Amino acid sequence: MASTHEKTSVRQRQIVDAARKVIIKYGSEHVTVRKIAEETGVSEGAIYRHFKSKRDILSLMIYDVESALLADFKSLPKNDPMTLETLETVVSRHIASVARRRGVSFQVIAEIVSFGDKGLNQQVFDIINSYTNRVEDILSEGVKTGVIRADIDLKAAAFLFFGMTQGLVNRWALSQYSFNLEEEYLSLWKLFREAVIRH
Repeated sequence: MASTHEKTSVRQRQIVDAARKVIIKYGSEHVTVRKIAEETGVSEGAIYRHFKSKRDILSLMIYDVESALLADFKSLPKNDPMTLETLETVVSRHIASVARRRGVSFQVIAEIVSFGDKGLNQQVFDIINSYTNRVEDILSEGVKTGVIRADIDLKAAAFLFFGMTQGLVNRWALSQYSFNLEEEYLSLWKLFREAVIRH
């Protein structure tokens, strides 16, 4: 029999998933406890038994977004030398993962910012920093192995990578997923690769 803690954890995840669906379906302006309760199929009171406020729901959602985004980079072999093929494999897996999740992580980041909550925005800022730091680490390894140019600004290149991905996913979502994300990303990746690789 599941413990009370396990049941609470499961219900919290269901509530967070429902909030995420509300954001994707209707946008941040429609994220209310009532709407989340409707999506979850429970009463508003049941929501408040698990979370003090909508803000707490969104905070846990941001934590989930961070876990999902950074998980995409954990497939990188720890002791293997960085090659261009390794970097391309990491990138293609990352974009395939984003496509499977319909860009949820990037959409949630964009929508959370629109709430204007300083605490939540700080969480999002920390996620973006964690994400770009990971990309920067990968590029740095590429410099050490001679794959990536030594004269580029790695931090700027990492932010360019994030912005390129965020912008494309936003456009994809706004088009109602009307184009192939992985194919569109490939042309952007080629431009990025040409800018950073050592010829």
